[in-house]
Amino acid sequence: MVEHLVNVGCRDAAERMAHFLLELGDRLAFVGLGSKDGYACPLTQNLLADALGLSAVHVNRVLRQLREAGMVTFRDGFVAFDGYDQLVKFAQFDPSYMDQKGPLLPWPNADVAEQSGFSRQ
Repeated sequence: MVEHLVNVGCRDAAERMAHFLLELGDRLAFVGLGSKDGYACPLTQNLLADALGLSAVHVNRVLRQLREAGMVTFRDGFVAFDGYDQLVKFAQFDPSYMDQKGPLLPWPNADVAEQSGFSRQ
């Protein structure tokens, strides 16, 4: 929660966008849907604007700024990290606040399925 308050209150728009895209990527990587190369992202610029407290026009400008800096490209429903390490440094992104130790629900998990009475038959 504290990280989200800092994101809205202390970061400028570009840092906020960078941090959001990195956090989303990290969370998706945690469940096997993303990597340091990028991830599929069906969010529109309007949805990003709402999530970050920005106007859609400003989101467009910020995404262009990040793209021109060679850090990230957001196009056709895909976020591509062009300069992952540079983006992490720019956003001051430290994923340790998410405290992820491993997959929450590894799939398939035979032990849990067996304990729950489910079978693959």
